[in-house]
Amino acid sequence: MKKVAVIITRGGFNNLLQACEWIALAAASGIEVSGYFRDEAAGRMSQTKIKELTMSKGYQGRESFMRDLLREEKKADLCALFQQVKETGNVKLSVCKDSLRYFNLRPEELIPELDEVQTAEAFWKEAVLPADQVLTF
Repeated sequence: MKKVAVIITRGGFNNLLQACEWIALAAASGIEVSGYFRDEAAGRMSQTKIKELTMSKGYQGRESFMRDLLREEKKADLCALFQQVKETGNVKLSVCKDSLRYFNLRPEELIPELDEVQTAEAFWKEAVLPADQVLTF
């Protein structure tokens, strides 16, 4: 089975959604996917922050339009989308242990769709080294 490692660092909702969509495409194709949220993206993995529809600077001035569009297209709930992705195929989602410290987050505050809190070294060994391809967002 082919393997893909996905490293998500940017925390804008649009970036998290884009990563989720690429993970879904890979999983639906029968590829084993390991996603790793770190830096700003890890900071968005709390049960409260994940609900914020904050966009990156590229969407400045279009945020309201984008929020309405995402709600209309049923793409505004990342937790539900992560759950669907995990049901689609062999997907593991983890978050960076160090990044949680940077954002003063405790594991019990994280969304339940995450499978594990791990170090960058552990993700490197478990997912990046054996991967056929690495995607970054």
